[in-house]
Amino acid sequence: MGIPELIGPASPARRTFLKGSSAVALTLTHLGGVVSGSYVKSVLAAERKVAYNGTQDLYRQIWSWDKVTWGSHTNACLPGCCSFHVYVKDGMVWREEQAARNPAANENYPDYNPLGCQKGCSFHANLSGDHRIKYPLRRVGERGGAKWERISWDEALTDIAGAIVDGLEEMGSDGFLLDPPHMHAGTVSWSGAQRMNALLGGVLPDLNVLIGDFYKGIFDTIGKMHTGYSADNLFDAELIFLTYSNWSYTMPAIYHFLTEARYNGTEIVSVSPDYNATSITADYHVPIKQGCDAAFWLSICQVMMARGQIDQAFIKEQTDLPLLVRDDNARYLRQTDLEGSGRDDQLYVWDQKTGAPAKAPRATLAFDGDPALEGSFEVTLANGKKVSVRPVYANLKAQLDKNCTPEQAQRQCGVHPSLIRKLAQKVATKRTCSYIGFSSAKTYHGDLGERALMLAMALSGNWGKPGTGWNTWALPADHIELMMLMDKTVADGGLEPFGQMQQALAEKLRAEDPEITDELIGVAMAQQMTTALGMVPPAMFFYNHCGYQEAYDTKAWQDPALKKSFGEYLKDATDAGWWQPQHLRPAPGKSPRVMMITSGNPMRRNRSGSTLLPKHLFPKLKMMFAIEPRMSASALYCDIVLPAAWYYEKTDITTSDTANPRFAFIEKAVTPPGECRPEWEIYGAILKRVGEIAAERGLESYGDHFGERRQYHELWSRFTMGGKVVSQEQALSEMITVAQATGILPAGTTLESFRKAGTLQQVGFGNGFMKHLVASDYSPDKPFFSLAWHRDRKITYPTYSRRAQFYIDHPWYIDVGEALPVYKAPPKIGGDHPFVITGGHPRHSIHSIHHAVPQLMRLHRAQPVMHINDKSAAKLGVKDGERVRVYNDFSDFEIMLRTSPTVAPEQVIVYFWENPQFKNWKVYDRLLIGQPKPLHLAGGYEQLRYYLFNGSPGPSTDRGVRVSVEKLKNS
Repeated sequence: MGIPELIGPASPARRTFLKGSSAVALTLTHLGGVVSGSYVKSVLAAERKVAYNGTQDLYRQIWSWDKVTWGSHTNACLPGCCSFHVYVKDGMVWREEQAARNPAANENYPDYNPLGCQKGCSFHANLSGDHRIKYPLRRVGERGGAKWERISWDEALTDIAGAIVDGLEEMGSDGFLLDPPHMHAGTVSWSGAQRMNALLGGVLPDLNVLIGDFYKGIFDTIGKMHTGYSADNLFDAELIFLTYSNWSYTMPAIYHFLTEARYNGTEIVSVSPDYNATSITADYHVPIKQGCDAAFWLSICQVMMARGQIDQAFIKEQTDLPLLVRDDNARYLRQTDLEGSGRDDQLYVWDQKTGAPAKAPRATLAFDGDPALEGSFEVTLANGKKVSVRPVYANLKAQLDKNCTPEQAQRQCGVHPSLIRKLAQKVATKRTCSYIGFSSAKTYHGDLGERALMLAMALSGNWGKPGTGWNTWALPADHIELMMLMDKTVADGGLEPFGQMQQALAEKLRAEDPEITDELIGVAMAQQMTTALGMVPPAMFFYNHCGYQEAYDTKAWQDPALKKSFGEYLKDATDAGWWQPQHLRPAPGKSPRVMMITSGNPMRRNRSGSTLLPKHLFPKLKMMFAIEPRMSASALYCDIVLPAAWYYEKTDITTSDTANPRFAFIEKAVTPPGECRPEWEIYGAILKRVGEIAAERGLESYGDHFGERRQYHELWSRFTMGGKVVSQEQALSEMITVAQATGILPAGTTLESFRKAGTLQQVGFGNGFMKHLVASDYSPDKPFFSLAWHRDRKITYPTYSRRAQFYIDHPWYIDVGEALPVYKAPPKIGGDHPFVITGGHPRHSIHSIHHAVPQLMRLHRAQPVMHINDKSAAKLGVKDGERVRVYNDFSDFEIMLRTSPTVAPEQVIVYFWENPQFKNWKVYDRLLIGQPKPLHLAGGYEQLRYYLFNGSPGPSTDRGVRVSVEKLKNS
């Protein structure tokens, strides 16, 4: 089945026939599920010729295809890696269906089949929609005016390259800014964009921190956050908590593991302000107030500790709870305190066997003594002073008994004490797994909730064994990251410099600390890689260059315990040396002059970006250009837009995530429309033209941020590894070679063997940093869970205390009362308004990619909606389907209401939508601000550090922003 390519304009006779042919019109309209709306519209308008004259001809060949190829989608969904068969007829993708090639780990667990969702099954409709960019475009008139002229690739590349050279000459490498690309464009494009930026020496705000996918509370506790488990690990759990998540919307491909776990006897608890689609099938719904999770989890801990239902052996070995804290200054007891010299990070326990303080081992978690958890002890310091000390556990228990009983928690978070006590009993006695959704990282005090949840898991011994864990956010990425920085192909020895660098770094660090672990050496290596990529913490970039100062410095929108503004804390942290010049780029006195956008949309993605970026960042830019397969709100502000190939139009592979530890192959099924090209080839073409223009101007080199000179003529050669990796397929082939060389893909895997297989099982987490982060052996034959090495091999954690750390004795944490996990009421970000706005991934789209797809728009109201409690709406005098104005002290937007009793009374919910779907393009997130937490600027303390994807304040804390709602006139 298929509609042939247009041969030429329709003749008048043909146009008359089509207008009068109800059979063809009706047939094509009904085929809207497999043919794009624009295609159908053009046929109905008699602008296209078709060879079929009736329904019978169309359906007679319904299962006849020219070819069937492998396909998948890299649009950053979880778990991803869903393999599809893609059906092609007459050069057009007509449909796709799940390949279902995902066997179970072994006979004791469910398989992953079929893997996929309605977004993947309808993606082909995106390929020929009206939003596709098919030719290079240049702006005509003002930025954002949506007026364009079509230009040639040579014209576009010359304009862009010339502007890049101008920016490098004026500002050095700080003159080039890469808006952080997402994985949407594919692994090759994602790696290539960052490779291009690294070669230019440009600035790259950290994507993971920027979008709010960094779990600060997990990071503070165990020194890392990229841990995870496979979906079949849920089958080994007896109790599963889903918090800040709605798997029915966000994890449809693996949702069946929850239901199958229930068949196996597992109980599921949904912790959510609203009674969402996942709560419906849970055993318990915990109707918590938005942003108040710490109160709930701390009361769980209080009950467990009061009842004595704790795993003492686990917490004595794995955590800092036995470590001694001085009563006089609230700091850990250190070697420098007792001996007057030595290591400041050598800490102590009270050994009940000897009745004296003993050094807590730093090289292992094993300890021959018996650390005390309670009691008060007196020690004599090196200066002769006597001070009393207590274990962290004793201080924690006293604090929880005072402030965190279930009755107190009910007033704080709204959960009934009886439910808290019932769930505490279950956590204490059952093998417990949790899933903390990414909305936790987008909540102002989400870090406190994460620390409190992990405390409950520690007290019950619930990590490092089957059926435990707290998220799925870990992925083997050696092949992607090394491709960002390799100078040569693997065959030419491209991996050798990284091994030599790591060995030299290890020798240096072991000389300074003989007890340092391989994981901590990996942290230092990751920090060097971060600098090489030009990656910077986004909150500081926004504050210094994008006009966020006023919002971030509004103290009424911050934790009242903070004594200073964001800017004042940033200055103090910088003066202390915690943040170095490489973190604060572009440097003072410099501004970006060229910004490249690829696989991103900062006008929608950046909180309040549509309000602030056009006023503060864009005017500094002499050139904004986008490389995208379709038009976006951000591309509309660009000076030049380049057309990129999309899924099924280029060869690629997916990434692997612990939830679904396999890779899917994406074949080039059809030719890209118009003059679309794969991004890797576009990046190379730009760099080649940069070198040519520099030569024409007689320029040889430019200065980078670090005072080094970079050669213009080397840019293209280095990007293509000496001309050996020029095309998309060559880049993918090299990436696969890296993946098998580093132990991620099976040994001997090649581009062709992968293409033939279609799907490959991950065989490991590589030779790099990720294997230490997950800290568990990987086998395809059983479910995966993290942190087993810590539990079984007694390997220490990458934290200041070398243990899972619940007491952070950093002076800033002590000063604001967050040394231990505590409950704090959410600040009123946006002003004193009655509702809190929440959101997340919608059911019918991945992010906002699919929200304007006609086929999927049939499944919702085809326009942005905000969900509100029906009784709250009645009090406002508004009804379902009416339009309202939503506003706070920062901005506003208009939207249709959907009323439902499942929404909490003080809550409103808006899922992702596109800017053009709102009146006057006033998208909902223009008022979300993304207020970062200034405490997270603290540094100079092992786990309070920054490296790619981890550390620094998150500028996306938008869950719980305060808003008011009013009915619009004539709504």
